[in-house]
Amino acid sequence: MGQVALGFRSLLIKAAIFFVMAGLLAWTLGGALFPQPTVINLPETGGVYWRVSSGGEINGLQWSLMRGDQEVKTGRWQSAVGPVIVNGVLWIATGNAGQWSFSKVTGATVEEVSSPPNGVLDALFPSQK
Repeated sequence: MGQVALGFRSLLIKAAIFFVMAGLLAWTLGGALFPQPTVINLPETGGVYWRVSSGGEINGLQWSLMRGDQEVKTGRWQSAVGPVIVNGVLWIATGNAGQWSFSKVTGATVEEVSSPPNGVLDALFPSQK
């Protein structure tokens, strides 16, 4: 039984050395053994901005609409447009497979709107004139 215990102890020591060396190599190369997601903050309008996260434990893109450090709305869309201010109201658009959803942002709440005014559509999609 002593031989088996010595074998397991040797295996544990080798595994510990492997993880320490792998961690040092990853740190030296600028990475990590357990990578964190890449987070990008897009430009803000009226104190509201999009935060896009990818990688790590996140599968695909995760969009978060942020007001300061507070998350207002989050989702997994293919595209997000805005925020734009039209007549003093903040608007955003989110889309999947060519289907767009429009939302009005008021404070910390987001209200989905089925058909926004034309001025909002022109502000969100200026190239479609």
